[in-house]
Amino acid sequence: MHKIEQAAGQVIAKDTQESVDAVDNAVMSLAHLCASIVEVSKASKMPVGSAQMALASAGEGLSKLIASRAEISATTRELTLIQRRSTLRETAFGCPGGVPVEPTGLTELV
Repeated sequence: MHKIEQAAGQVIAKDTQESVDAVDNAVMSLAHLCASIVEVSKASKMPVGSAQMALASAGEGLSKLIASRAEISATTRELTLIQRRSTLRETAFGCPGGVPVEPTGLTELV
């Protein structure tokens, strides 16, 4: 069993929450940018190809951010597993929520 102090667990939980929020905000911002590129191009009556490179670049960035979101989700699952094997297994820190920690679909918070 891992011995983890509650204060250390709270630091990890806070950093996890902030990381998930940052990635989610980045995904939403870049999705809005993609939509804005199309809207402004259309409103400006630009030829369809004029802003295509900018849209493609923003779209590629969005795809990578979505992959980053999957990675932070995996990180959260791993942290939950560590917590379950620690002295903090009974402590709920309110981490990004209901992350599946076992193939059975059981959920538990970090």
